[in-house]
Amino acid sequence: MQFSICPLIIHKSKVYTDVNVIIDQNNQNITVLKFENLYNLINYNSIKQHEDAEIMTIHPNREQLVRRDALTGLEKETESDNDNECGTVSDNVIIVPHLQISTNELHLFNRAISSGGGLLADLQRATMAAQNFYEDIGSETNKRSPWVLKRLYEWSHRAKSREIVKHVESALKECKISIDVDEEALKPYLEYSWEDIFPSLPVNLIDIEKKKFQAVWELFHSELVFLYKQLAVLKYVYKEPLKKCQVEGCLLSIEPELLFGNLDQIFKISHKFCQSFLSLLPEVCIKINDNEVNYNQYDISTLIVQLFERFNKGPSTISAYQAYCINYKATIEYLTTIRQKEERFLEFEKVCMTDSRCGRLQLEDLLICPLQRITRLPILLKEILKYTNVEEDKNKIEKVLEVMNESLRSIDDSVQWLHNFERIQQLQNQVVWPNIMELENKSFIPDFLKTILSRQFCENLLAHPRRKLIHEGLLTLVEAGGKLVDSYAFLFNDMFLLTKLKKSNGKLVKRGSNVGAKQEIYIVQRQPVPLDSCVFCDADTAENQSGGVSLKNAFVVIHLTRYYQVVSVSTLQASSKEEKEFWINKFQESIENYECIQLKDMLKCTPLFSSINLRQTSSSQKIPNEMFCKESNNNKSPNVSSTKII
Repeated sequence: MQFSICPLIIHKSKVYTDVNVIIDQNNQNITVLKFENLYNLINYNSIKQHEDAEIMTIHPNREQLVRRDALTGLEKETESDNDNECGTVSDNVIIVPHLQISTNELHLFNRAISSGGGLLADLQRATMAAQNFYEDIGSETNKRSPWVLKRLYEWSHRAKSREIVKHVESALKECKISIDVDEEALKPYLEYSWEDIFPSLPVNLIDIEKKKFQAVWELFHSELVFLYKQLAVLKYVYKEPLKKCQVEGCLLSIEPELLFGNLDQIFKISHKFCQSFLSLLPEVCIKINDNEVNYNQYDISTLIVQLFERFNKGPSTISAYQAYCINYKATIEYLTTIRQKEERFLEFEKVCMTDSRCGRLQLEDLLICPLQRITRLPILLKEILKYTNVEEDKNKIEKVLEVMNESLRSIDDSVQWLHNFERIQQLQNQVVWPNIMELENKSFIPDFLKTILSRQFCENLLAHPRRKLIHEGLLTLVEAGGKLVDSYAFLFNDMFLLTKLKKSNGKLVKRGSNVGAKQEIYIVQRQPVPLDSCVFCDADTAENQSGGVSLKNAFVVIHLTRYYQVVSVSTLQASSKEEKEFWINKFQESIENYECIQLKDMLKCTPLFSSINLRQTSSSQKIPNEMFCKESNNNKSPNVSSTKII
């Protein structure tokens, strides 16, 4: 068996208790020895040899000379000695080159220090050789990690992987044993067919009735599959083992609540749904004896109505699915993040996927299952309704279906609102509003207002909870003389915003928000156009030309004030006729459904409002607010909004 000893690095001024790494080249095992012990043993061997023998000068052997000459020449050593004598102090490094050593520890130590006290005698010479040694290596050493550090990293990585695998396998075994008996009680029903669920049906049952029973069985069986093949796998193959690993001190940076959300609540709801189905079967079963022929008759409509009444009872069921659906996008983003940052989590996933209960499904395949399940319930109800003939039963099932669709719409609205609000919050950090000095460079601004007016107050008012982004996309703005400018337009439920798209360079765009290097920013080109104060029209004429400028797929947005003064006219071109029609249709829908968003309370938080109030308070003559409001209300015109002007 052959070993090699890696270079030791110590400073001349003091001895560090660093480690000496000894690597078995065949088995690639690593033994770590304290350098402090090695140094003490060197001193002990040297002193003992001097006590047993006469004091004599130790001459370096041929092997030492060869190694020493390989590092540096004798002339450079002399120069280094002269430099040190002149008082030059440098942070020197001692390097012991690689050696082939035997398995015996005593021989290993002796060979590591050459022979006898050779290392102690050569410390200064080897120290002076270090500088030239690194100069010969050049800048190439700085570009690559040392071989020892690389091997140490690989060894550490393999050790951590083995540790994770050990903990995960142990946690999976414990989770198999600790599963609740009540939760496993329904598992045998996975093997039941529709005939086993509905026994003793009439022999002469017509096909449409058979299909109805099969549709009801599919409703129950699919819920069982969802419970045991998906939710139980998420809980007992991924979540619980992860928590047990964290108890052992592994994967502590992972947040199970962020990764799995309200999984336990969904699991209980699904389990209760299956239990309710089985408990309702005897209640809706009617035993009939007809000419000594016994068979069962089931009131399917009553079964469905009572089952979904229990399912929808209270706000907890729908709100649980609603919360899971809302958090799903954040869950997937969090999963992507921890996969990139935590290598040990990838090992955790690999071990979990080898479990037989997992069925080789990846984690993201299981996380989407609750969304798929809640959206599938109305489809299963429609299938039951399809094979129901009795009108009264149809009406009952239709009411249940309507309630489920309404619940789904509320979930969908919540998810859409969240995604819309996230997009608007993102835009608030990306939209740049030019200040008034850039827009009105001819206006005179007093010095005490220049700092306040250096920013637009509307830059933080974009992300309003009631604001919706209806449509966005690229358009071409036609300026005077037919100049075409690429623009990016945003149509909200209360205004139309025209901006200029610009790539961000990663610098700080606005105070308090750092736009990423690859993110886009939008510089506002025109004043926002309120949808209750605008007129739009189709600009495509018969000649398709206007003032010598050819217009294609164009429309015009005219901004009017409340006094019907035209403030701006924006002529925009779309890339195609279909896109132009889409923009016009969205404009019409937005104007019809226009919703005025009041920003008066938010305006009080702006720097201008606060600054003027402070100046008003510090003045010698102060007008009471009650008197001002009273006077303002008395002078208010029915056609003029009651905006407070200071």
